[in-house]
Amino acid sequence: MNGESPKTRYHAEVKVVIEGRECRINAFRDTLDEIFQDIGTVCSQFPQDWKSPAKREIVNAELKAEQLRKDPPVPQKGAHVPTCAFCKSAKHMELIKFTDKTTGEAAQAWKCQDCKKWHFPNGNRP
Repeated sequence: MNGESPKTRYHAEVKVVIEGRECRINAFRDTLDEIFQDIGTVCSQFPQDWKSPAKREIVNAELKAEQLRKDPPVPQKGAHVPTCAFCKSAKHMELIKFTDKTTGEAAQAWKCQDCKKWHFPNGNRP
């Protein structure tokens, strides 16, 4: 075979988000049946909580609740809580700290936990 690796006829890529990270599973096989069998084998290895979008949301909510119990948010004295531009309420606004993907620096912004919309001062997204 001239030192070349054998070529497969089928390729499948399955994307799944696991604990907030996108994972990609690639399968290369000669027949379509083998591809589906490989995908089924890989998916059967996932914990039950990852298989259903509804269950994933529940697990994510439980993880966030557990995190808040361990590290409750400290009320910020003198901090002005903005009103959500979408639902017009400040009741569900939460100051979220994160790492800016572009600069890698620590950043923070308000997010309405009711409508899931971000609020950036002066419309400037970090």
